[in-house]
Amino acid sequence: MTQEWISEFNPASEEQWKSQLLKELKGDSEKLQVQNELEELNYSTFYHPDSQKNQALNSDSLPIARGFQKSTNQWRNGIQITIKDEKGANRKALDALMKGCDFIHFISTRATNWQQTLDGIGLAFIHTTFSLVEPNDLRELMALLGKEKMHHCSFSFTKNDLTNNEIKDLIKESQLPIIQIDGFYINQCGANAIQELAFVLVQAHSSLVQLLELGLSIDEAAACIHFRLGVGFNYLVEIAKFRAVKLLWANILKQYSPVHKCSYNCQITAEIGWVNKSLKDPNTNLLRQTTEAMSAILGGIDRLIIHPFDACSLDGSSEFTERIALNISNLLQDESYFSAVADPLGGSYAIESLTEEISVQGWNLFKQMDALPEEIQKLKWKELVENKAKQRIGFLRSSKSILVGINKFMSPAKENSNWAKANTFENMNFLRLETEIQ
Repeated sequence: MTQEWISEFNPASEEQWKSQLLKELKGDSEKLQVQNELEELNYSTFYHPDSQKNQALNSDSLPIARGFQKSTNQWRNGIQITIKDEKGANRKALDALMKGCDFIHFISTRATNWQQTLDGIGLAFIHTTFSLVEPNDLRELMALLGKEKMHHCSFSFTKNDLTNNEIKDLIKESQLPIIQIDGFYINQCGANAIQELAFVLVQAHSSLVQLLELGLSIDEAAACIHFRLGVGFNYLVEIAKFRAVKLLWANILKQYSPVHKCSYNCQITAEIGWVNKSLKDPNTNLLRQTTEAMSAILGGIDRLIIHPFDACSLDGSSEFTERIALNISNLLQDESYFSAVADPLGGSYAIESLTEEISVQGWNLFKQMDALPEEIQKLKWKELVENKAKQRIGFLRSSKSILVGINKFMSPAKENSNWAKANTFENMNFLRLETEIQ
């Protein structure tokens, strides 16, 4: 009854909308379309129900783009801890848990006393990811934790580790999320959303095939795979990217006919890195980290790590920047209610259209790359991503793109922090735009 007044208004067609917009824009039709060269996307600045495409890549009636959360958009707030000494790592973890963290990624760089590292941590109430220095350490950790706690854990092994007999046996026994598909590193090298999307799909499909060859069923193999993705700095495009990952992963799994609907689920950890962060104008990072976190959350991720912006500086992160990074996610969850509604942007004409566009382009690049031998793939990825990184640098140097505090409106205050030497991934250097511009 409360909506009866709507029938008194005649619906406006897409052409009528466009006509009115052109009138307001004084005939400037170029403003009706966005040409994003960095993301290689062309999309409209307005949307109408008549312009919506069919979701041809969707898998039947499954709620794939939104994921499997039905009532909320809950995610876990995380930190990453590289274990230098067990007691120090334990103190840091317990302190973070008291500050709102409920997801920890432990990175081991040597033989680790896990009993000491995990002392007092309620692993049954949080999610924990382990990066182990040796695949054989997995059995020791599984014996320590037991089956119940292990179901709240994931691991960061890759398909290359599937040649290890210990890993093979444990995968067959447990079907835990052991194989991590890593898009974060290629994101940190400068890849755009479509490239990162296609890259993780190629790696995930290859891993899936190897798991099937070990004798696992498609449902068991799918349960072993989880995703780690970076967050770029184009707000709407990144939201659509996370939705497209879920949609396209389900599309791949559909070809193998899983028995259980839950096998289509896609676990995603999103991480916010350093490509566009500034050490010279540090306060700008707060806004960038916040909007990037919002993109990931609205895209429906399961876990989020906001890395302190100075973690890759020569001095490393401070207690203050670590607290700020975690509190951004706490604030979005506890005060801004981003967790209150499942798929809050579902049905948005702009987001649904962008998801469709990115899905189509990502799927096409996936098929192209998946057909190539692995060594040729590596060379092709290197070429694509390095060209994109050079384009990003060129846009900033010419002011075609603006990063406040990096290539425009620089801070007059002199900061002494400097970036440490960048890491590499697949013979590609991590991109630090500030070092390229200033």
